[in-house]
Amino acid sequence: MKVSSIKHIKSIALIFIGTMLFSCENDMEVVKSLKIDQNTPYESSYNVDMDYYDSGKLVMQMQSPEILRFINEDETMEMPQGITMIFYDSLGNVKSKLTANYAINYVKKKIMKARNHVVATNSLGKKLLTEELIWNQNTHKIYTDKQVKVVSKDKVIFGDGLTSDESFTKWAITHPTGDIILNESLNADSVN
Repeated sequence: MKVSSIKHIKSIALIFIGTMLFSCENDMEVVKSLKIDQNTPYESSYNVDMDYYDSGKLVMQMQSPEILRFINEDETMEMPQGITMIFYDSLGNVKSKLTANYAINYVKKKIMKARNHVVATNSLGKKLLTEELIWNQNTHKIYTDKQVKVVSKDKVIFGDGLTSDESFTKWAITHPTGDIILNESLNADSVN
């Protein structure tokens, strides 16, 4: 009786395994119809605080309430709720800071676009305000063709377009529209 029950259990197990193996077929038309929607994030991260190091030294900190990663032609990382980036020199001192209400990073091209109330400050106390700023990580340059306002301790310079190094210490306004002597009544936190 025991031998017969063991053979019976083995038979049931073999039938069960065979059924499982042969019932897991995929209809190729169904598989082909499943496509990745390039408008849906592949990954989502919240309350992100990342530190970037080079040779053991902190070179940049990045904070964002939300990062969405998309798998598309040029993998993108979108920060729809804004971004703060702090850059450090080789001694660990802050050399520049960038904030924006929106940013998108084109990973393969190594280009990041910051938009909507973009503010960049440097270690010399100069502040750049614009509505869009592009950072080319290959050339180590930042630039814009939008209206800009550069505020320093003694004056404000307006213009259309700007090019600069990453640390915003060597910069030039493409089409300056004049400068204004700074006084206490001037609002330094808006572009216009």
